[in-house]
Amino acid sequence: MEKAEHADREPVLLGEALGTVLDGIRFAARTSIPAAGPTAGPATACDGCGATAEWHLTVRGRWIMIEPGAWPTASIPAGRRWRIAGDGTAVGLRAAEPSDTCRITHFDICPANPAPVQSPVLLSLWRRNARGLGGAEREVS
Repeated sequence: MEKAEHADREPVLLGEALGTVLDGIRFAARTSIPAAGPTAGPATACDGCGATAEWHLTVRGRWIMIEPGAWPTASIPAGRRWRIAGDGTAVGLRAAEPSDTCRITHFDICPANPAPVQSPVLLSLWRRNARGLGGAEREVS
């Protein structure tokens, strides 16, 4: 069986990924940027809609806002599923059991962004957040 080749990316070694995470944590400590804790990142309000979410560092060293709560993976589209590791790092969930749960990013359901039409659950959460803006819900196109 041949190994699948991805021309647009190289394999990432575990040591490189961990080094990036540690560099991000050190940078956050020096600059007072919130760092992910052992179970959850610091809560913050979204600049776009005011909803509360938690910041988490990804294995690639980027910060994302994760919504509170967990959702059945069967109801969330692939590519939108996240899991929070024991050290607070957000890890993109590829394949998962339909009975398993996952987390979602706030950016996928923030009413300051276009409505997520690929999932009824994401659209419902987007509408819930839009009502929090005083009913300033956008039309789904």
